[in-house]
Amino acid sequence: MAPSRYKILQQVGQGQFGIVYSALDQETGQLVALKALDKRGIPTRLFLRELGCLARLQHPNIVTLQTIAYDEGDRYLVMEYCEGGTLRQLLDMSISHSLGQRLQLIIDVLKGLEMAHQLGIVHCDIKPENILLTFTPERCLARVTDFGIARLAMEAGYQSKGLGGDTGSPAYMAPERFYSQYSYASDLYAVGVILFELAVGRRPFTGLPGQLMTAHLSQAVQIPEEVPFLLRSVLDTALQKLPQNRYKSTTAMLKAVQLAANVIVLGEPKLDLRSLLSRSQSEDDDTIALGPLAPSQTQPVAQ
Repeated sequence: MAPSRYKILQQVGQGQFGIVYSALDQETGQLVALKALDKRGIPTRLFLRELGCLARLQHPNIVTLQTIAYDEGDRYLVMEYCEGGTLRQLLDMSISHSLGQRLQLIIDVLKGLEMAHQLGIVHCDIKPENILLTFTPERCLARVTDFGIARLAMEAGYQSKGLGGDTGSPAYMAPERFYSQYSYASDLYAVGVILFELAVGRRPFTGLPGQLMTAHLSQAVQIPEEVPFLLRSVLDTALQKLPQNRYKSTTAMLKAVQLAANVIVLGEPKLDLRSLLSRSQSEDDDTIALGPLAPSQTQPVAQ
């Protein structure tokens, strides 16, 4: 049961640590996202400590935490509502959008992470489901959500299904994350996996959690030669096995992606992703948008 101030409209998502609803704030008339957190996952002491950090994350590419709500011992995060859904939903829609537009979404994510990392906050669970989309008059904007929740649960010893005491999403986890270690470089690796998926049409590794762990730890990433050279260079650096071999900072990776995007966009027609996304959502099309490219080149990855 949600606090009386909020009228739940519908469930819009469910993650490892709770259910997300769209809700109406009956005092302000504002549409919000209400996340009911699993009480078993994060002790109250850690939860309250983290909120002090999350409240500082005020950035156009980060979903703003508005307040905390309680009801009969249950805890809710009240956040901005993003009408464009998640990046995962965009990946699953039949939308033909340019590589330049996909890179702009990665640039958005890196800008949000840059600010968080400067404040000493590591996300620990970057994945398409934690990247929300919203519309501006100019374009579709990507915004990162769920900062710190996975890290808090890991510190509290939350038992994630299939991966012992670690938390996170195996398909996007950096090698060190499988040993419950993390740093800013772990977030950049996850962004690299998403960038690969946006550029190629599939993730670099697939399989069950154990297979994914083995692949991230020891298997070289096969980057198709059809991927533009500057983008291949970004992927090769971001997806290095050892954290110290990746980008030295979020700013460095951001600049590299911006350079690649500037070169790629010059040769592309201009498309309105905002309109395409709105139209596709209204048509409720479930087909996959991005077809995979055939891998034909192995990029060496440090072991």
